Amino acid sequence: MSLGHVVVVGGGNTAMDAARVALRAGAKSSTLVYRRTKKYMPADAEELELAVADGVRFLELVSPVEQKNGTLLCKRMKLGEPDASGRRVPVETGETVEINCDTVVSAVGEQVDTQFLTDNGIKLDNIGCPAFITNLEGVFCGGDVRRGPATVVECIADAQGFANQVLKTFRTSVNFPKDARSSREEAVAKRGILCESAKCEGERCLSCNVVCESCADVCPNRANISIEMPDGRREILHVDRMCNECGNCAVFCPYDSAPYREKFTLFHSKEDFDETEGNSGFLPLGGRKVLVRLGGEVFEADLDGENALPKDIECVVLTVFSRYGYLMG
Repeated sequence: MSLGHVVVVGGGNTAMDAARVALRAGAKSSTLVYRRTKKYMPADAEELELAVADGVRFLELVSPVEQKNGTLLCKRMKLGEPDASGRRVPVETGETVEINCDTVVSAVGEQVDTQFLTDNGIKLDNIGCPAFITNLEGVFCGGDVRRGPATVVECIADAQGFANQVLKTFRTSVNFPKDARSSREEAVAKRGILCESAKCEGERCLSCNVVCESCADVCPNRANISIEMPDGRREILHVDRMCNECGNCAVFCPYDSAPYREKFTLFHSKEDFDETEGNSGFLPLGGRKVLVRLGGEVFEADLDGENALPKDIECVVLTVFSRYGYLMG
């Protein structure tokens, strides 16, 4: 079978694998199309790099419509505002593009065929998934059929829940002999503990239970603003023109930091932007363009097009534009 020109639709690890395998299987070309940009592809960075190294072509900001007569018709997209996940929503531009295509491979996600369930009278919820304990006596659903694409850990949890429910239904239990169980001391003696393990585990802590906004609370000029991101997280934005560098936020910061010098900053003039060389931040230039300083590097970025902003920084800037525009006035 000749694959000809292959187009893979998607941006995840599976899409990368499909595009690379197509080349190894003798395809004339392998092109990956995605409705966002590379920056927002869910694939691992390593997978993306390997696909590029193998010669996979990338066509960004396009969404397939139909394929016929060796051509794939796609809509051109542009990036809109961030959604709840922090990724920018693709928006149609009204333009189209055609791509040479003999074979289309869809890698845009997984979906369970629920026809078997409905044929047997199993009720589904409003998103098309059955309950763990279904409406049919003695019938349980777990794993991907219940959750959609999920992790191995979640599937194992369903299996454990299923086993417990079966034991409960039949009013029985399983008691493992004591000598079949291993104590923690025995497990540690057998496996050992690496010296670095405790340190590495400790460094993973993100202090998720703490939202520190001390710098916003103690600033007499309200120059440190707590803004809410699309996913509900809070970020501190420093507003340069409202700050007189009193240092109050540095005094009260529990992390030995100086927020007025280290927080991402909103500037209101080129003069202030140039004077405050230490602060990373941005200066609105009019329209949807901004002047940005990150890690000492200064560059312009267009929020309506492809730019060099990291995803998290771009999300902060877009949030300021969409939700906190009064701060730029």
